Amino acid sequence: MKFLSSSTFCPLAFVGLLLVTATAFPTSEVPREDVTSNATSDGPTYASTQNAEDQISYTLMKIKELKEEVCNNEEKCVSNDNALSQDKLNLPKMTVKDGCFESGHKKDNCLLKISSGLLEFQIYLKYIQNKFQSSEKNNKAKDVKSSTKSVIQLLMHEIKNQDEIVFPSPTANALLLKELESQNEWQKNMIIHLILSSLETFLQFSLRALRIL
Repeated sequence: MKFLSSSTFCPLAFVGLLLVTATAFPTSEVPREDVTSNATSDGPTYASTQNAEDQISYTLMKIKELKEEVCNNEEKCVSNDNALSQDKLNLPKMTVKDGCFESGHKKDNCLLKISSGLLEFQIYLKYIQNKFQSSEKNNKAKDVKSSTKSVIQLLMHEIKNQDEIVFPSPTANALLLKELESQNEWQKNMIIHLILSSLETFLQFSLRALRIL
């Protein structure tokens, strides 16, 4: 897949095209064995769910810290995020059909959505980690990435049919990562902030859903 020069499009449209096109492929860089190795169907249900809630709360705190560093408390970062969100970029998000809302709640569907969605985010979090050169930011990004993986592992205790979890191909992930890395610095900063904001929203919905299971 080739990208046209960024000068061909206005920047927001170009970033939107990048992510919509990229997410046409499944996007998780975590192999199945990495999350299934520690998951057993007879694990303690309440403990697994409670630990997942605690892990999500911790991740949300780390995402907030990382977003503040990315933006450097600049107002333009917030306005850019709002503009990008209007482009309907195709990062994982909750919908009514996922069964995670109180109305129409379906436990199995919801757990699958949370797990599969966080798997989709993994390649984007790897991109963010690669982008940061300073050890402090890099470690925070690594912490967010590993923490979301821990949530997946905890929820595996709850999922009845683990074969229904989508584990996308490494080839698609490698292509997506290469495409993301090819963007200019302005686009990269916007993409990073968008990814973090989208993950934050996804985890907030996930946390509320787990509390009503």
